[in-house]
Amino acid sequence: MKVRLSILAVLLLMIVGVALAHEGREVGEYELHFGWRSEPALTGYPNGPEIYIHVHGSEDEEAPFPADIEVSLQAEVTFGSESKTLDLRPAFGETGHYIADLIPSMPGDYSFRVFGTIGDTEIDEVFTSTDGQFSSVDPGSDVMFPAAGIVDVAALLARIEALEARLAELEAK
Repeated sequence: MKVRLSILAVLLLMIVGVALAHEGREVGEYELHFGWRSEPALTGYPNGPEIYIHVHGSEDEEAPFPADIEVSLQAEVTFGSESKTLDLRPAFGETGHYIADLIPSMPGDYSFRVFGTIGDTEIDEVFTSTDGQFSSVDPGSDVMFPAAGIVDVAALLARIEALEARLAELEAK
């Protein structure tokens, strides 16, 4: 019985750990919790950044974010040398929860610069998956089945680069 309870406790901690895979940060009078909408993030699957905003130090931690505070935030997502700016919009029916849509197309680490205003507070914070607070993007092929028809774009690009290098080497001879 004790073994079963121990296993159940470990599984519960693992599930909660995935659900809480967001980076927390205090900015002015606000607490921000940033991460992927769906963890783990996978290439080729709809996802996107999300941010939860709470008033820091409120007596009631479960109190909803005040609806009268104007929030205007954007997230600049960066992967390698490419970047794109997304508008963070309110999640339906959830005050203090803001989301954007994104389908990651390459596995690896992503960075997000969240900027704008919450009330009178200027926000300009960078969150990155390399810090380990939220997941890097994993290949979608890790969960796809059957394997027939799966295209691994990163592997194809690596093969093309290797073939181009070999072709240049042969042309030089």
